[in-house]
Amino acid sequence: MRTDTLLDNRQQNLPLLVGTLFLVGFWWIGFDGITFSDDVYYILAGKSFWEGTMEVNSYHFSSRWGAYIPAGLLGHFFGLDPHIISGFSLLCYLITLLVLYKVLPDKKWAWILTIWFCTHVYFLHFITKVYPDSSLVLWVTSIPVVACYRKEQPILAGIILVLALFVGFLTKETIIFFVPFVALLFLFDLKNKSIQSSFYSSVAASGLLLASLYLTYFWIQFGDPFYRITSINAGHYISEYTYADKGVGAIIERLTITPFSTFVERAYWPWLVFAIPGIYQGMKFQKSFNFEFALAFICLLLGFWLMSSTLEFYNPIYLNPRHLIILIPILSFLITLGWNYWQNSRVWKMALFSLMVLGIIISAIQGDAKQALFLCALIPVIWIKKRTVQLAILGIVLALPAIFSIYYQKQLKQYQNLTDTLTELSQSTDKEHIILTNNFIYFSREILLPESRVSPMKLFPIESLQELNRDLPKGIQVVIYEYYKHAYPKEQADVDLLESWLKMKNYQLESEEKIANLWIRKFQLATQ
Repeated sequence: MRTDTLLDNRQQNLPLLVGTLFLVGFWWIGFDGITFSDDVYYILAGKSFWEGTMEVNSYHFSSRWGAYIPAGLLGHFFGLDPHIISGFSLLCYLITLLVLYKVLPDKKWAWILTIWFCTHVYFLHFITKVYPDSSLVLWVTSIPVVACYRKEQPILAGIILVLALFVGFLTKETIIFFVPFVALLFLFDLKNKSIQSSFYSSVAASGLLLASLYLTYFWIQFGDPFYRITSINAGHYISEYTYADKGVGAIIERLTITPFSTFVERAYWPWLVFAIPGIYQGMKFQKSFNFEFALAFICLLLGFWLMSSTLEFYNPIYLNPRHLIILIPILSFLITLGWNYWQNSRVWKMALFSLMVLGIIISAIQGDAKQALFLCALIPVIWIKKRTVQLAILGIVLALPAIFSIYYQKQLKQYQNLTDTLTELSQSTDKEHIILTNNFIYFSREILLPESRVSPMKLFPIESLQELNRDLPKGIQVVIYEYYKHAYPKEQADVDLLESWLKMKNYQLESEEKIANLWIRKFQLATQ
């Protein structure tokens, strides 16, 4: 008799091996540099911690120990290399894939898990970055996995679940989306008369113990057990990504239209659509693994959809695609669990097809032809019956954008050219010259020029031109990294002001050159 399987027993570890090699290869080849943003703080915080100089303060990032302590350990041993330090993100991804593979009930669908887990563009982009979201991937995934074993190993499962929540919170506060998870799990178990009292007792006991230790630390250190919450609220600021300051209409749009447009625009739509059968299975039949992962996803989705970024007033959090990467392991597992469920159902196929068409329509409204084409290319996967062909098309369609993103990001950033040129300029410019550069380059100077002792004296941000008026330098080198047009378009105002300032102060252009996306000019102060 022919069995409907994708793997025989001898091949069952092949998807895990291929997935591991793909992730390692992407991390190694796909490094495109730092993002000149929060990752700079985490890299430097990790360095300071292992040097014994890091201080927890009112800046709430300083309390994200899980984000910078383990990553910083790599920097402590191997130097201030952001690529090497991001190896912790790679490690978290690899462990997550291994855990999901090990608990997958039916290994014949392991290729489905590997393909969906390893190919999301944003998920892969942050494997080479030092961000808490990358390491949070592991702790978020651990919670439903451990919950699946609450009946077999109730005490141990309860302790590990709380530890995952605790370490996750020390990494990033997003883990609080799982606060309802344990309560809902208890209610479902109560309804089904399958309560494991020792599991929930261990959750309560270990939770109270760790919470008490955590709050006591802040009470002793700052005189306020809730100092962490206070600092998070104090860290809230008005920007283009906040909603409460823009009126009720903006909040309503954020709660209705924005999630759909974001999920489509940022390529999360196929993962959400193909996970629906697994979610349905989990909630309807409450089978182990299906149910826990479905419940975990619902908690995450509601958190992203409705959670406020501050407790002082309602301001729905910004759906940053980086924050959403923690959905990918959960969705990939649900897709795998539900894959066989819809294969022979025309009703399910029509439902998936309709949702994919909806995504294409949204892409068309957004004017995003590439995203529309990507969604169109996935539609045959729904209708093809031959498993090997279906698998091949799925792998190709999902992997190609991920692989192409390596080339795209490297061409866009030209990171190696940036670091090489800055190093050369900082070492060769004479003492009477300073280097004016983009604000985000100045912010990241310790990472970009870790070996240069003169860079802090020579580099100067273009947003602080007025500080130079008191003592105008005789010579200036202006180094504009044109990547700002993509990542930091608001710096255009500072660039424009710089041009006016140079003319007003009577600086004369001596030389000019373009090196990739670097615009380098040398000016000399004209004699009066």
